[in-house]
Amino acid sequence: MPHATREWEPASFDQLLRLFRVRPRVGSKKKLRQIDLAALVGVETRTLQLWESGERLPGPDNLQRLIGVLLAERLLLPGEEEQEARRLWETVVQAYEERPGAYRRYPSFDERWFRRLLQETTHAPVAEDGLHQETHAGERGKHTGSAYHNTPTNLRPHPTAFIGRGPDLAEIKQLLVHTQFVTLTGAGGCGKTRLAQRVGKDMRDQYVDGVWLVELATLTDAALLPGLIATTLAHQEQPGHPLLETLVAVLQTRRMLLILDNCEHLVEACASVAEHLHAVCPSLALLITSREALNVAGETVWQVAPLTVPARSLQPVTAAQIRHTEAVQLFLARVRLLLPHFELTDQNALVIASICQQLDGLPLALELAAARMNLLSLEQLAERLEDRFHLLTAGRRTALPRHQTLRATLDWSYESLSQQERRLFRRLSVFAGDCTLEAMEAICAWPATETDPAELTIEPGEVLGLLAQLVNKSLVLTVSAHGETGPHALRYRLLETMKRYGQEQLEEWGGKITQELFLLQERHARYYLELVEQADRHLRSSARETWLVQLRAEQENLRTTLAWSLTPQGELEVGMRIAGVLYLFWFHEGIWSEGRRWLEKLLARVPHHVESIPLVRAVHGLSILVWVQGEQQLAEHLAREAVALARRSGDDALLATTLRLLVQVELSQGNQKTAREFAEESVRLAREQGDHWNLASSLSVLGTVLQVQGDHTQAEQIYQESLRGFEETGDRWEQTGPLRSLGYLAWMRGEYELATRFYTRSIALCQGMRGTWLLTRSLEGLARVVCAQGDFPRTATLLAAAEKQRIALGAVVLPTARANYDDTISFLHTSLSSQAFEEAWHLGSSMSREQSIVYALGSDSDTFSKRPLR
Repeated sequence: MPHATREWEPASFDQLLRLFRVRPRVGSKKKLRQIDLAALVGVETRTLQLWESGERLPGPDNLQRLIGVLLAERLLLPGEEEQEARRLWETVVQAYEERPGAYRRYPSFDERWFRRLLQETTHAPVAEDGLHQETHAGERGKHTGSAYHNTPTNLRPHPTAFIGRGPDLAEIKQLLVHTQFVTLTGAGGCGKTRLAQRVGKDMRDQYVDGVWLVELATLTDAALLPGLIATTLAHQEQPGHPLLETLVAVLQTRRMLLILDNCEHLVEACASVAEHLHAVCPSLALLITSREALNVAGETVWQVAPLTVPARSLQPVTAAQIRHTEAVQLFLARVRLLLPHFELTDQNALVIASICQQLDGLPLALELAAARMNLLSLEQLAERLEDRFHLLTAGRRTALPRHQTLRATLDWSYESLSQQERRLFRRLSVFAGDCTLEAMEAICAWPATETDPAELTIEPGEVLGLLAQLVNKSLVLTVSAHGETGPHALRYRLLETMKRYGQEQLEEWGGKITQELFLLQERHARYYLELVEQADRHLRSSARETWLVQLRAEQENLRTTLAWSLTPQGELEVGMRIAGVLYLFWFHEGIWSEGRRWLEKLLARVPHHVESIPLVRAVHGLSILVWVQGEQQLAEHLAREAVALARRSGDDALLATTLRLLVQVELSQGNQKTAREFAEESVRLAREQGDHWNLASSLSVLGTVLQVQGDHTQAEQIYQESLRGFEETGDRWEQTGPLRSLGYLAWMRGEYELATRFYTRSIALCQGMRGTWLLTRSLEGLARVVCAQGDFPRTATLLAAAEKQRIALGAVVLPTARANYDDTISFLHTSLSSQAFEEAWHLGSSMSREQSIVYALGSDSDTFSKRPLR
């Protein structure tokens, strides 16, 4: 027997494939060449070479064909065929799931498919050259175990290539095999029809009685549905028998895949027919496409998402970064039909990424946009997407009318809604990004009043039911809020294209009922003002992280509200009140420049004679952001203005807050006496108010003054009291300040182990923060201690890691720390060779934020330096 022994045990797919390919075949002394195996499987030789080199993995369809060929060529051990096929399959599954970024599971080995294949293949004749006789051109599909090209179908070849969706295809096919009833749902233009046709094409070999597409888009009478199915299958009604009964009689014994395409406008009729056929036809598989699920027994719903788009980034975009995203691949493929030499380059990558992002990865929108590339440059196309519904009208003449323009596709969906569903849909366009159900209920619904016409009324209790319908009809997406749990974990959003359409509808209605648009914008602003002011009560407590997560999720809506407050229709005070709270959010999130821009825009609109608490808070917030960005002169001006405004306001808690920055300003100018007076006043006011968080913050500043004045003993006591105050309020992040200061005093005394404990505890507390300002200062403090202990390379690495984060943040070394920082850098240059310094500095500047924390907290820096930096 051939294959009697194995000289080695291959562990990976590529090794196993090479072993199988070079085995001697029955009836032939020749080993199967790569070119031969590729031809039999139906792939390019280069593809097979990549499989055998381990650079690429086959998709499930190609893997099935490959196994079919190996079986047909008698390259699997007799009696062990299933064991070896399963082993080959599982090596692919393992490799696939170990790949970075794998987010969907590779389908598992299908025993029923293989055993049927084995039964069919063992009866096939073998020719003298070892190749099965049916491997002539055009018949390679028979190696998968069925007469692929003899399977009847009405699926037509598509004129353009199918792009992406590999994991989706694999899972949908697995679902069809196991459930035999799958509905593909999704927004109009997301590619449901094309995906269903591709599934049908790939699975023809599994349905001996054919794969049949029933197109329902033009059918308007639900009663004609059974007749259209029968016509597609070339069956006629039998006299005296209902047509559905005739269909059942025919289909009960057939192994067939029936694709019902575009069911949303006939959803009740399709649901009834599909449920009945699924129940009584055991070998019939149903694949449905619809903008909403049928919601019947046995149905498995698969939500067809838009194509993947490049991630939004503030960093420069390169061709390599976006080349493999599905939306970019589709856009490029369609552009090349018009411009064959068009290439993705680093120069045009940003514009192409923007186009794909603006169009939400919707295949229809991308194809319509690509069709304009014979008239417009990329930049012109991107700019004109603001008016996308007039721009994207160049669909194929042979396409359905509703697929020839983007507007027609959305009109089709919108017109299928009830009046109340339309009302909620267009109102949802007031949201930026996504939102919670609670926000929808508060903003989009209000009961009827004497002043509001009936056309405006949605009762709050109606929202959940209407939302469910919009989700079911694929007009609203559900998304999980990252980092959130509880009532706000599930959020809802419109794709950008849907949102633009909803805004058009809202503006059209605004011409008829002018109150709706203005009322929605005002209700939106009031809701998010209330949310921010609720957050303000928690941002200085143990609940800070929870509320930062919630504010983070609402950033787009908060930006929209701030922008509205600056318009003639808006209310400036709303924006001032929001920004006066959000400065702390912007500070801790590390988005200083954005926060500064909003505060400057708002303050520029305030009349000179107006004074208010929101004004004080806004001026103070701006002074903080300007100070940490290194603009000392402007920060001083703003800090003094904030203190003066706070004194006149009579709000002692706010005065205690504003005085703290003025203390730092006075210290930077060498005015220690004035700084101490302000610090002691801040502490006194905070104590009188009974505000423990405010008191802890003011104590920390007073400790800094005492430290500068040389009274280290009293400074340490004050820092300890500050630390206890933050611990009592549960604010972990603000504990980093007194911990750094205690570390500094320990360093000054030469107690390096104690100083290290203070600094590393401070760094550990920074792990949950997005902003890096507090982390940067703690890393620099630890570097001083490490330098004093004589580990100069580690010192340089820590300082480089801190500098990288500080530069990315747009921050500077504070004036009070500049002298120590410069002295340490100078000392390192004299203590290390140029090469040693550059190597250590390069290591730190290559670290991510998370890596710098791991490095700082780790005891063995040599071990870390050998880890690859990603």
